[in-house]
Amino acid sequence: MSETKKILVTLDGSERAARTIDYLCRFTPLRSKQVVLFNVATPVPESYYDLKNSPFSGSTVSRVKAWEMGQQAIMEGFMEDARMRLVSAGYPAEAVHVCTVARKNGIARDILAESKNGYHALVIRRRGSKNSLLAFTLGGVAAKLVDKANTLPLIVAGVQEVNHALCIAIDGSQGALRAVQFVGDTVGRKDCRIVLCSVLRNQPFTSKEQVSNPFAQIDREVLDKIESAMGEAREILIRAGIREDLIETRLIQKAKSRAGALVAAAEETGCDTLVFGRKGLSRVESFDLGRIPRKVIYGSRKLTVWLVP
Repeated sequence: MSETKKILVTLDGSERAARTIDYLCRFTPLRSKQVVLFNVATPVPESYYDLKNSPFSGSTVSRVKAWEMGQQAIMEGFMEDARMRLVSAGYPAEAVHVCTVARKNGIARDILAESKNGYHALVIRRRGSKNSLLAFTLGGVAAKLVDKANTLPLIVAGVQEVNHALCIAIDGSQGALRAVQFVGDTVGRKDCRIVLCSVLRNQPFTSKEQVSNPFAQIDREVLDKIESAMGEAREILIRAGIREDLIETRLIQKAKSRAGALVAAAEETGCDTLVFGRKGLSRVESFDLGRIPRKVIYGSRKLTVWLVP
């Protein structure tokens, strides 16, 4: 392959996996990347073939083998159809590759092993096929990948109509700024709209309250840090080629739930994607985004979520 950045896309032959291809077809900035369509095939357990030693089970073994070969053919057809759909959507034919491997160490671990081969991002869905012999149930696998795929960006594809609008969670941490940089690197010069959003649980104190309340100065420092981070994030995006008029900021105060506030902000601003740093931590106030994207991933199934290490 060339030096073009690679995207690893996990597929299992299910209707949900087909919607992952829908997302890739519609989200135009990824068309400049190499795409590897990856399937971990789960064969029939060896115990089935141990039946051949029984004089009464020869026909059963034959039927199981025929079923397995049929499922393999179905998966090969699905993967080829997915490849052709991406090519028809504008991906160069030479940039779309199919890779199917037999399950070795477990679905999640096999995906993680492949993801270490120089990929720019890993694309998954919240859930996959219900047919555990054909492929993998991404409900459990997704949970493992959210926790363990911490060395490359994770894209959890949703079903929200793609309109090229991304909401980035800003908390004043370096993790959030890395997320901003990833967005700039991925969508720069593609006319995507960006909303920089920060959520505070407390509302800044008035000047009178600052005198009497010992926590007022801390809250003021938090707000200053957020405003500075917003400005830095804007500059990163502009340098990446995103037009200044396509960048907006939103500060939400007195929020009861950060995850809920971020989802609401994305919906109100017409964004189809929420972007997080994998873990954010301000020196002034603990603002751990590690648990927040997890709530969003499992609580808002329509939005696509990008999780950046």
